[in-house]
Amino acid sequence: MTLRSLVASHVKRERPEINVKVMSQLDELDQYFRVRCDEPLQQLMIRWSVRANIEDYRTCRFLYDGKRVTDRQTPNEVGMEDGDSIDAFTELMGA
Repeated sequence: MTLRSLVASHVKRERPEINVKVMSQLDELDQYFRVRCDEPLQQLMIRWSVRANIEDYRTCRFLYDGKRVTDRQTPNEVGMEDGDSIDAFTELMGA
């Protein structure tokens, strides 16, 4: 284990919560959330969907660093740090 990874793991333990911004296609839906690093992102997704007036968070796609994140992943698993952003995309239905 390198010194950098030891310091990073120590910092993560000291900061069990981080602030995450969820950004959407519509600027007014951008929201900030405080989340625990070791808990699944499902609660963040649900809370954002409620604020965005979306009935089911599963109709949205959430991306972190261009990669899709699931409701079962934790911020630690995807490497999130304080101040990071998640992009939220709502499904578009055509006529």
